[in-house]
Amino acid sequence: MAEQPMHAAYALRGEGTFLRAFAAGPLWAAWHAMWGVFAVSAIAEVTGLVVLADALLSEGGAGAILLGLAIIVAARAFVGLVATVSIARGERRRDQALVGSTAALIGVAVTIFGYGLVLYRFLAEAPAAWLAKFPQPGGWDVATAQMFDNAVTWMKRNWVEFFDAITATLRACLNFIETVFVGTPWPVVALVALLAALKLSGWRAMIFTAACLAYLGLFGFWDKSMATLALVATSVIICLVIGLPLGILCAKSRKATIVLEPVLDVMQTLPTFVYLIPAVAFFSIGKPPGVIATVIFALPPIVRLTALGIRQVPKHVKEAADAFGASPMQLLMKVELPLAVPSIRVGVNQTIMMCLSMVVVAAMIGAGGLGLDVIRSLQMLKTGQGFLAGIAIVLCAMMLDRMVRGRQRRPNEETEN
Repeated sequence: MAEQPMHAAYALRGEGTFLRAFAAGPLWAAWHAMWGVFAVSAIAEVTGLVVLADALLSEGGAGAILLGLAIIVAARAFVGLVATVSIARGERRRDQALVGSTAALIGVAVTIFGYGLVLYRFLAEAPAAWLAKFPQPGGWDVATAQMFDNAVTWMKRNWVEFFDAITATLRACLNFIETVFVGTPWPVVALVALLAALKLSGWRAMIFTAACLAYLGLFGFWDKSMATLALVATSVIICLVIGLPLGILCAKSRKATIVLEPVLDVMQTLPTFVYLIPAVAFFSIGKPPGVIATVIFALPPIVRLTALGIRQVPKHVKEAADAFGASPMQLLMKVELPLAVPSIRVGVNQTIMMCLSMVVVAAMIGAGGLGLDVIRSLQMLKTGQGFLAGIAIVLCAMMLDRMVRGRQRRPNEETEN
């Protein structure tokens, strides 16, 4: 019997909390420093206000008025429900730095500023030009672009020997690897690939590799796929040569991480076609600029995952190595890198996948391979041929993924070990 008054008290408390939060709306969330709830409810409420005000001013009809009111009510009901659930669970989600009146003042300021500007922008007949469009200084874009053009022109004129040396080196490496892949009799290449799949990942990967190679041969993609794999192999080798030392440097040096992180972010987020601009500008067209663009695009995963694998080595393992008198180089080569192999393997896997994803883009600047078939099919609207070439690229990626991934232990095997 005593539980019934307690349940009733909780019900009244929850109802009161809902009503207070409903009445205050986003400001309740600001008072409790629930900034996610504040942002969602404020955006929804100001949207409802715009719809409602626009309907009232332009006589948009009862439907628009009801829609605006419904959005506002839904936004405030959302805050009320969040408040009720938080009180029922006994949660206090206030930010330690901003609580109570301070957080409420921030919420009020943001609400007045945001609501005022949004309502003015959408409801005013002729809003101020500086608000409707970002005030752009005239000529800045042209001057900055001209600065880049001048820099590229200067580098092409004064560093021509450097760029020619890189082009010649990459072309020699590509020609050698492509000769190995394409010039070697196909049964030998297929046998080596099957044995590698069996050794690295088991008989299932070997069967899958055999099916992929059969598709490439039967549909006439063997030579082009080997040329594509030569380009990928060259790019991956360069990524490993550059990425592994950079990953180790990031794991060991905080300053290096601070410097390299923004660079890696830019390399990963730039659109793929943007990589072609400097590659063509400095190295003309052909396979070498395709390799350079691919390396820039595919380098970040191996750097990040190498650094992550070394950082995740247990501290007590490194302390034990130090206790036995291991030098920093011995610690790295005999302890940290072996324990980081799973993470590095994932990085290699991701690098290979990203290299293959650049195949079609690199073909636009003369890299050839399977990407050239996709581009020609797109130009001539040959859907079927483009589809077959796309499947060939996918199968190459899946085949390499199965090989690099290695043997996967089953859960019961891990339990037994």
